Amino acid sequence: MIGYGSAKTAAHHYLQTYAHTPSSIRNDTTAVGILPLMLDTPSNRAMIGEDESDERYGTMVKPESIAKEIGEWIRHGHLRPHSGSLVKVIAKNRVEGAGGASFHLVR
Repeated sequence: MIGYGSAKTAAHHYLQTYAHTPSSIRNDTTAVGILPLMLDTPSNRAMIGEDESDERYGTMVKPESIAKEIGEWIRHGHLRPHSGSLVKVIAKNRVEGAGGASFHLVR
């Protein structure tokens, strides 16, 4: 877990440094870190197993939910996080079947 934590911290630091270095990014570009707890992918479902009553299924976020939010950021620039931001993605009501995700600015 030390390697995982170190790599994650380094990625966050790189994103924030890159976003604030004038020569590294164009003025019309935004660099944002998306931080889902777990993506709903076939490989993650295979890792958890067939039992959908497992509480981890409730934490999975569909990639389509993230894509939809990014689309909203593109269409409505005032909703877009500032370059260098880290955005936590949390599944909403997956157990009850409502789906979707909520997005929270972390940094």
